[in-house]
Amino acid sequence: MYADLHLHSTASDGVLKPAELVGKAKKLGFSAIALTDHDTVSGIAEAEAAGEALGIEVIAGIELSAIDNRVQGEVEVHILGYFIDPEHKKLLKVLKLINKSRTDRAVIMVKKLNEIGISIALDRVLTLAEGESLGRPHIARTMVEAGYISDVKEAFSKDYIGRGGRAYVERYKISPHDAIKLISETNGVAVLAHPGYLSDGTALGEEIIREYKQFGLVGLEVYYSKHSNEQHKFYKAIAEKNGLLITGGSDSHGVSDALIGSVKLPYEYVEALKI
Repeated sequence: MYADLHLHSTASDGVLKPAELVGKAKKLGFSAIALTDHDTVSGIAEAEAAGEALGIEVIAGIELSAIDNRVQGEVEVHILGYFIDPEHKKLLKVLKLINKSRTDRAVIMVKKLNEIGISIALDRVLTLAEGESLGRPHIARTMVEAGYISDVKEAFSKDYIGRGGRAYVERYKISPHDAIKLISETNGVAVLAHPGYLSDGTALGEEIIREYKQFGLVGLEVYYSKHSNEQHKFYKAIAEKNGLLITGGSDSHGVSDALIGSVKLPYEYVEALKI
């Protein structure tokens, strides 16, 4: 029995609908998955219904994007939440604020792109973002579709919408402490996502991870599709040393389905999260 505890759907920036994602996981032989869309819980009900119909366990999850301004100046850190209450009032209030800021940010980034000769329309970006969690990948896909770049990765550069780029706009900021606390308040389990693969290409060390544990962090995503074998060993040792639960997931967004199935977490780790 295996699980993938890090998956995205069209509710945020994935390309498969929640039910399609569950169906794909079932075909690949998974016993359980977690839907962890960015800053939204809007896909959970559909995923859970599909899971019940197909006989695969679907864990209600989320991936909160946080900013730690104490690490190397400022770095984006992602906090996963498992077994959350998707109807928790405070969670929904915070997510509404985050997603309004995402839309406002996209409006400005599209305007900046237009000003440097990238003629894409906001309406098309919004159409590609079927869910409520609008993000830079939707702008990047619109650029690919319009023929300005050949693949999504090209957009995340200094020329376009990469951090510090010509059309980049800062996002709404929530701290790791607040993200962990929010997940805990929903009776969820807070886990640090891909500590060895941050948005700026750096990695987190044990000292920072220990600080996050003091905030209420419960687990560490040790097994991750872009972690090396050395990183798997490194973060597993940190987790065991500091009494943190071990999780793992592909972080698949469904693009060519290349990542889903690349991480098969033994189900015993899922059971540990439930204790």
